[in-house]
Amino acid sequence: MSQDSPQDQPPEETAGLDAAYAQWQKHDNSGMRALAGLFLLEHEFRRVPDQPHLARLVVNRLNRFAPYDCAIFWTCSPSGRVYDVTISGIVKSEDTEAILDWARALGQWLNKTGFGNTQITPTMVDTQMSMANWPVNLAKSGLYVPMRRQDGKLRGGLVLLRASPWAEPVRIMLDQLAEAAAYTVDALDAGVHGRGGGRDRLGKYIRRLAVVALLALSFFVPVPVNVDVPARLAVSADQANAPRGPTQIDIRVPPQGAMALKPGSRLKTNYEGTQYELEVEHITPWLGGLLADRQLRARFIAAPDDLALPSLSTITIENASVPLPLYLLRGPIGMMRGLLGLDPSN
Repeated sequence: MSQDSPQDQPPEETAGLDAAYAQWQKHDNSGMRALAGLFLLEHEFRRVPDQPHLARLVVNRLNRFAPYDCAIFWTCSPSGRVYDVTISGIVKSEDTEAILDWARALGQWLNKTGFGNTQITPTMVDTQMSMANWPVNLAKSGLYVPMRRQDGKLRGGLVLLRASPWAEPVRIMLDQLAEAAAYTVDALDAGVHGRGGGRDRLGKYIRRLAVVALLALSFFVPVPVNVDVPARLAVSADQANAPRGPTQIDIRVPPQGAMALKPGSRLKTNYEGTQYELEVEHITPWLGGLLADRQLRARFIAAPDDLALPSLSTITIENASVPLPLYLLRGPIGMMRGLLGLDPSN
């Protein structure tokens, strides 16, 4: 059985086939253009320098394959807190602050709903109290596309407003685009790419190194100390009633006061109107315990009777210095000792 060629068919049938092929090719080309636009936009996502550029790219370029009247794009924390909002055709300024606040409230509402790809209807908007100030020039219908990572955590959202409904293929493409945008937001936050992504990572290492270097150098910054600190004689029970010894005594000093002490440090104390001057000969190291009293042995260099004083409550540290970090630790260490009941004054 032979098949007629188009030349053998009647003219009216040939015209019908040509029209059908033209209509099919028109729809096919439209779909291919939309798909090509999607791929190109995802490629552009990987080249944006920062999040504001990403937002403007989304709200200004999506209409190439998904026509809409208005686009609202926002980024948020994984918990749903809205960070930044961008609206197509709106420049951020004091005059547009009201509509940006409305868009931020829109993002907060949709973040809390937990919706997936959802068509917004006027009924949904009218029943939501936070949307009472919906702009009169914008349709109350559109499409909400959450911007989620592959693990499901929310990083933002996109709302496209228009009166006509949305076809399923377009909604699927927008889902893919939103996932790519979520990846871009994470990548920008982590400094993986974007403006100076490599420089940002190098900058982070340099900043960390600078902090460590400053901390190390701060130990070489001496802070002069001239303070009265609590102290007590370190004597055992069998020595308590012994006669006063000659020129050396053992003293216990809280760590926050002993930070400035080292062999050769000068001390002063006053007992019943008599001035005593001492010089530190030995002091226990920090390894004995950060919050424990430090024991030192001091030699009298000025005593009226060349004998040790019978009791001691405070001593004055003069002409001493302590590294800046240790000086800043004096307060916290004293507070911890007070809470633990280690302060001799308690």
